[in-house]
Amino acid sequence: ILGFSTPPGRLSMMAFILNALTCALGLLYFIRRGKQCLDFTVTVHFFHLLGCWVYNSHFPSTLTWWLVHIVCTALMAAIGEYLCMRIELREIPLNSAPKSNV
Repeated sequence: ILGFSTPPGRLSMMAFILNALTCALGLLYFIRRGKQCLDFTVTVHFFHLLGCWVYNSHFPSTLTWWLVHIVCTALMAAIGEYLCMRIELREIPLNSAPKSNV
């Protein structure tokens, strides 16, 4: 069903890409570490591969399936790492002056 030639194929591919973007936000809120984003992304997509294999009773062999999932893995990892690194690199406020109650 994945492919550029049919509207359902294009819709499915767009759904996979939107899913990668929302999962990148999930990495930001649940993982919060830029170094761990790639690990969690590959783990999620590996479990998805296993689920597809069990559900369809055969290993995914179409080129478009693999291309879509490689692109989605790269998008999810890159955007998730970018978002996490933005939070990690925020300045830490250093207010060393003592507070006075005048």
